[in-house]
Formats: sequence, structure tokens, C-alpha cells
Amino acid sequence: MDWKKTGDFFWTDIHDEKSARDAAKLGWYCALFMVGSTLFFILVGDLPILYYVDIVSYCLIGYGCLKMFRVASIVGLILVFGEMYYKYIAHGTLGLMPLFALCYVNAIRGTFYFAKLKKNALEKQ
Repeated sequence: MDWKKTGDFFWTDIHDEKSARDAAKLGWYCALFMVGSTLFFILVGDLPILYYVDIVSYCLIGYGCLKMFRVASIVGLILVFGEMYYKYIAHGTLGLMPLFALCYVNAIRGTFYFAKLKKNALEKQ
């Protein structure tokens, strides 16, 4: 990903299929980070085993973003908002959750633009 060409990291410029895929990959990277950090804290012993549900759900969401599924990016954003609410109520801070939400917003933009491109290509045939 060349951020100088495609725009800023926080609000990517989506203008073709490659830039749409790159924007959707932000959801994949976000999911990988969330899975990795959750797994780390489970192994360290600070989190209960129930957090494996988080790991599985974010693995599926990340894979869905990578495969350009619109519903995966939307569900990822909804889960991040839920975790943002929980984190604020439980700890009084948001941590990295606003950054994750922004990554999923870009993933939504990328997956929807990709679907629009595919629909237009089918209509031209």
C-alpha cells in the first residue's frame, strides 16, 4: 500500500478497484491486531477464556473484509462501537477503539465501492 499515492491513512482516496481493496484491507489489519492482542492477553492470563468468541468473530470479520464482503465490514464497525461503549463504561477510556472504528469505516467505504464497480461492470456486459 502506497499511502502517498492513494491518500491519507485515516481517510483513503478510493477511485479504482485496487484502492477499494486497499481500503478494505484496513479492516483486515484491524481485525488481525485485535485478534493478536486479545490472544496475547488470554495467554498472559488477564482475560477469561470466553474471549475466544471475540477471537473467532474478529477472524471471520477480517477474512470477510479481505474477501470484500460488505456485511463483514459493517459488523466489524458495530462490534467496535459495542466494545468502545463497554471499554468506556468499564475503564473510563476509549483506548485505540476510535482508530479501529475509522479503519472499519474505510473498510466499509472500500467494500461498497468495490461492489459498485462490480455492479457497473456487469451492467456494461
